[in-house]
Parts: sequence; C-alpha cells; structure tokens
Amino acid sequence: MRVLILGGDGYLGWPTAMYFSNRGYDVTVVDNYMRRNACTELDVGMLYPVP
Repeated sequence: MRVLILGGDGYLGWPTAMYFSNRGYDVTVVDNYMRRNACTELDVGMLYPVP
C-alpha cells in the first residue's frame, strides 16, 4: 500500500513516515522546508540538525 505524507520533514510528519515505512508501506514524503528556510534566513538554531 502507498502512503503520502505531507509535511514529512516536520515534527509529526517524520515519525509518521517512519512508522508506516517500518511496517512495509511504500511511503512518499513531500515537504517544502518552509520552516527550515525561515530558520536559516532569521539565523536562529533548529531544534535538531539536518542530516
């Protein structure tokens, strides 16, 4: 089964994507990185680093 996760780089999207992936689903993640881009432009730290 296929699952589409919108906002997959976010607080809820990432663990949700991992949950379905670990259970064998075909996961597609879509994210526009708006929050990460805003953090970079404002020169504020992120809660967790980008791998």
